[in-house]
Amino acid sequence: MPEPLTEAEREVLDYLIEYLRQNTYPPSVREIGGRLGIRSTRKVASILDDLAVKGWIERTPARSRAMRVLALDPVETMPPAAECARFDDATPDDAVWMQRALEQARAAETVDEIPVGAVLVRAGDVLAESYNLTRTLSDPTGHAEMIAIRHAAARANGARLTGTTLYVTLEPCAMCAGAIVLARIERLVYAAADPKTGMCGSLGCIVQDRRLNHRVRVTRGVLEQPAGDLLRGFFHARR
Repeated sequence: MPEPLTEAEREVLDYLIEYLRQNTYPPSVREIGGRLGIRSTRKVASILDDLAVKGWIERTPARSRAMRVLALDPVETMPPAAECARFDDATPDDAVWMQRALEQARAAETVDEIPVGAVLVRAGDVLAESYNLTRTLSDPTGHAEMIAIRHAAARANGARLTGTTLYVTLEPCAMCAGAIVLARIERLVYAAADPKTGMCGSLGCIVQDRRLNHRVRVTRGVLEQPAGDLLRGFFHARR
C-alpha cells in the first residue's frame, strides 16, 4: 500500500488525478505550480519525486522538461472500505435489544414511514428509542438513529453518550454514522446491512475511520432476517 501523504503531496496528487480525467497528458511542473500557487518549480518537482518514491505516481521519460506522470487514484490503491471494518461477535443481550428496535421499526411502518427502529442503551437501561420520522416531520435528518441520539443527549444533559450501545435495524448512513462518532457512542449493533447507503461496513466505515478522534465497536447481523424481511415487505407493497 502506498505511504501516507503530506498535505502538500495530497494537494498535488488530487490535482493530477482531476487533470488526467480530462486530459490525455499530465501537466507540466510549471503548470502544477501555477495552478496550486507553488512558486518554486523545484518544490513541485520535489513533491512529485516524493509521490513517486511513496508509490502514488509513476514518472515516465519525457523529451522535454514537461513532467510526464501517471497518477494513481487513491481509491484504487487502498483496500475496499468494507475490508477496513472490524466486527465483534454478538453478546447474549444483543438479540433482546434488537427485538425492541424491531418493535420500533414496526411502529414506523404503521405510520407509513420506512421501517427502521433504534434503541440506545446504557448499562442495561434504555436512554432513548425511536423510529424513522423523515416523512412525518418532512425532515431528511429524521432517521431513527438521529432521533434516538437527540433524545438521549437531552436526557443525559450532555452531548457525549459514552458507555452506550446503539441498536438499529438497518446499517446507519453517512449522516448517522457521523453523529454516532460525535456522540462518542461506544458500540453499534445493527441488523440488516445497507449495500446502497450503509457507511458502517458496506460502502465505508466512518465509525472506525482511524483519522477521526473516536472509533466505535461494531456488531452486525443481529436479527438480520426479520429486519430485512420487514424492509423488503414495506417496499414491495408500495411498488
